Amino acid sequence: MKRLIACGLALMATTATASTPQAWNQMNQRVNRACIAMAGLARPELLAKKISFSDTIGTEIRMIRGADKRGRMQRLLCAYDRKSGRAEVQEADVWTGPVTKP
Repeated sequence: MKRLIACGLALMATTATASTPQAWNQMNQRVNRACIAMAGLARPELLAKKISFSDTIGTEIRMIRGADKRGRMQRLLCAYDRKSGRAEVQEADVWTGPVTKP
């Protein structure tokens, strides 16, 4: 019983710690590094503000701009899964085209 209580208290402390400004800053740095690494662009820059979804889906979104291997400027959208720590990037240049009706 004592072990169960100790585990519960440790879990509560961990959950509370994860919401501190320092914890959020560390998480944002991890996301930014993972997205920039996955993008594989030269001279990468983070664009716009970050998008953080709730813990229901636990996803962070970043937009990155940089030069590809041919020297062409590219915009990539990066989705980062907070639970797994995995990032995936897709081209985002198509988002700058004309408005289309749904």
